[in-house]
Formats: sequence, structure tokens, C-alpha cells
Amino acid sequence: MSKPKPQFQPSNVLLVEVPPQFIALCEASGASPQAALRGMAAMVCGLQYDSDNRLVPLDGPAA
Repeated sequence: MSKPKPQFQPSNVLLVEVPPQFIALCEASGASPQAALRGMAAMVCGLQYDSDNRLVPLDGPAA
């Protein structure tokens, strides 16, 4: 039996210019800019990353 295909495959690459303040904030918080942007994009879509870095629905209603 074959494995089911994942519902989502992160295959799109986007080049985004961000202000230096964003980079400084990421460095101060210990997060990479890439992880911060992925997290924000997920939240906008009503998703979050779980402890295994899988996208799952947010626990509460999307803001």
C-alpha cells in the first residue's frame, strides 16, 4: 500500500525585502526571519506549526 500524499507541499519560493528592524527583532528573540515569516503566514491562513513542524489548524478561532 502506498503512502498518502501530503496535503500541502512547501514548494513556492518568495523573495521578500524586510526592514532591518524586523531582522533585529528576530535576532533579539532567537527566531530566524524565515521562521517568523512562515509563522505569520500560517497564522493568516488559520494554521500553526506543531512541535513536529507540521501545519495544523489553530486551536482557537483565526484572528
